[in-house]
Amino acid sequence: MKKIKYILFTLFVVFLSCSEETPEPDFISDGMYEGDYFPTLQWKYCSPEQVGANSKLLTEAHIYISNQNFATDGYLIIKDGYIIAEDYFGDFTSEKKHVSYSIAKSFTSAVIGIAIDKGFINGVDDKISEYYTELNNDTVQQWKKDLKISHLLTMTSGINWTEEGVLTNDIFQMSTSDNYVEYVLNKSIKNEPGTIWSYNSGESMLLSGIINLTAGKSMFEFAEENLLSPIGIQELEWDSDTENHTIAGWGINATMYDFARFGYLYLNNGNWDGNQIISEEWINKSITPFRSETPFYGYLWWLSEDAFFDSSVDLHDDIFMAIGAFGQYLVIVPSENLIIVRVGQDLYTENSWKPEEFIRLVLNAI
Repeated sequence: MKKIKYILFTLFVVFLSCSEETPEPDFISDGMYEGDYFPTLQWKYCSPEQVGANSKLLTEAHIYISNQNFATDGYLIIKDGYIIAEDYFGDFTSEKKHVSYSIAKSFTSAVIGIAIDKGFINGVDDKISEYYTELNNDTVQQWKKDLKISHLLTMTSGINWTEEGVLTNDIFQMSTSDNYVEYVLNKSIKNEPGTIWSYNSGESMLLSGIINLTAGKSMFEFAEENLLSPIGIQELEWDSDTENHTIAGWGINATMYDFARFGYLYLNNGNWDGNQIISEEWINKSITPFRSETPFYGYLWWLSEDAFFDSSVDLHDDIFMAIGAFGQYLVIVPSENLIIVRVGQDLYTENSWKPEEFIRLVLNAI
């Protein structure tokens, strides 16, 4: 189906080149810009030119991302709060929820910020032993006692963890346990906390458990009340273990519109239609490198063009992203008032799309 759609679009482009009239293709929005608003109920559309973008250059971005060799399910491009381009492939539609994998980590970051704002957590310098009091036992490793919330937010916990392999990796082992929090809490610490960055999808479970302990409800329940519902996200799904711990490192299924709402909240410094959902201070800390040695990472957000992209591609310095496995991207560019959402089913072959190239093409059009 995707191949047929790509061929038809290519023929359409050829037709346009031979025609005096050049109607906009269906992935390019039309309509007028009507001023600022918040998409709590629904998103508005306008033509790219209404917000200073170029339809022809956006078409180049579309041609790239809709390549039949890529596994794109859909994308959104939102400028100044208006959808200016979008498309869906195969049987994926705007109403369908899409798996997001590690995009959930950035939602977790937001929840922790809100919990700090509301006083459930004192701050990022809190040792997790203040919440998991069983760690205060004399037999517990000192480095584990020294673990702080900041270490969990920045993947510098030093926890002995691997995501390599299939049946032997910690994600699989944790997923076969009943209590994900307990699984991570029982892991040893192999590096002094705060000294080495290492990607770890289990650390977030300890943040999830802290919400259970302090708020008396799961992270998802807390998020529904304090983050999701206030910005119009009503149907998002978030998995949990059998002990009602939200799987903070992954597990979110939502529409592209809802992922974009979350991005729009960050684009507006945590404010949603006059309500400060997340403090601006937390937003700024989240998208600032925690340590100079890892300029590509903040509080569970990927930062700048250093985020495992081809360094020869020039992107905006203020870009930040929530990224999930198999090609899930929520890209935010504050200087351009821009949001890009792309979801797919990539297997990371030599024919896979390059995120930096798609982002570059979109930026060229803005």
